[in-house]
Amino acid sequence: MEIKIPEYAEQLVERLEANGKEAYIVGGSLRDTLLGKSPSDYDMTTSALPTEMLEIFADYRVIETGLKHGTLTVISQGRPVEITTFRIDGGYTDSRHPDSVSFTRSLSKDLERRDFTVNAMAYNRSVGLVDIFGGESDLERKIIRAVGEPRRRFEEDALRIMRAFRFSAQLGFEIEKDTLACAIECRERLSNIAIERIFSELLRLLLSPYPQTPLMLMKQGGILKYMLGEYLPSDRLISLVSSAPLSDTARLGLLLCEAEPEAQSEILAALKCSNRQRSGALAVARGGCESPAGEADVSRFVSKYGENSEDALRVSVLLGNSREEVLALARTNSAPRSIKELAVDGADLALLGFEGREIGKMLARLLDLSLDNPSINSKEELLRIAREYKKVD
Repeated sequence: MEIKIPEYAEQLVERLEANGKEAYIVGGSLRDTLLGKSPSDYDMTTSALPTEMLEIFADYRVIETGLKHGTLTVISQGRPVEITTFRIDGGYTDSRHPDSVSFTRSLSKDLERRDFTVNAMAYNRSVGLVDIFGGESDLERKIIRAVGEPRRRFEEDALRIMRAFRFSAQLGFEIEKDTLACAIECRERLSNIAIERIFSELLRLLLSPYPQTPLMLMKQGGILKYMLGEYLPSDRLISLVSSAPLSDTARLGLLLCEAEPEAQSEILAALKCSNRQRSGALAVARGGCESPAGEADVSRFVSKYGENSEDALRVSVLLGNSREEVLALARTNSAPRSIKELAVDGADLALLGFEGREIGKMLARLLDLSLDNPSINSKEELLRIAREYKKVD
């Protein structure tokens, strides 16, 4: 089988082979190539030891990514390629990382430590495709299947449970029966994994083309609780995830729409998401449950949820809480979203005699009026209104 590898990666394979070493393209880059996709980067494995690689690539820029684990990143034609020595992982006592790593000259030993068959193939031009565990067949059958004994794979590294569902969501593949059963049986090991790593996999799953089935299986298998606690989204919410805007905050927010406001905040805090993710997901989760109708409603909605308002409106429409027309109203809405967008500021009001807290109260009042009627947001009109209020006060 002839597989096209870009020149910048191929020349590294050739350099290693010219020095008497084996070298292969492996992992997700090979999987995606076999699926007809164009990988953004390439990973390689080699029989060369790290010290040998440093000598072989002495004329390249090399980053010692994880030298003690046998990994170097070589910059070829401006592109990074991660190269790792064939290795055997020792025991796993923390359900995540091997206690030790030993190097081997055996490609098959290196491949058998990998997670899923579709990621456990290797290729170079001289040898062709090395597929010991049936990865190519599983690609054709659209199956995610563990290498060897699935329970052992998940006991070694519990994050592979999340990766199984994430690959299923990304590729639209079914998780093989025994692999799925063992992933569910080993779910308690996820409590040993840093929540940041679990959250990262969840986000990648949510942003994948086919998230519904994996999410449903995670719900049924008691896996979602390691991300969402006691809250479980309904089947209806899960079925709508791929229809939500393609952003982390929109899809995470949609998933939380049925949780109580306090629970939404608690879940996001527990996930240790960024401030941007937290504020955006809350805006979508809460705004998606609102039902803005006319122009004034939309103005206030946009002002309330700011940069997240469009995603929140789309989720509101998706859930049937608002009509499609509100999206057009939002796009043409000219109302100021905050006091900063008013045509006047505190200095203008001070010239009219407003002082201290009066200025803030008047600006808030002008914003409120402008949300109902965006046409008044001109300096002349707002100052006229402010003068009238000053007279009344």
